Amino acid sequence: MKKTILVFVIVSMFGVSCEEPCVRVGAKCKDGTTSTATGSGACSGHGGVKEWICQ
Repeated sequence: MKKTILVFVIVSMFGVSCEEPCVRVGAKCKDGTTSTATGSGACSGHGGVKEWICQ
């Protein structure tokens, strides 16, 4: 139990994630459309980015 709490505290402090880094290849927009844009301005005019499409 103590080890589990310690691991949680360390992960919380340093933002360590078990997920691999996301390499953006596009975006799903809030209105349901998709975009190949991967940065600022992606899905502008479509309600913004709902989620990033990663490779």
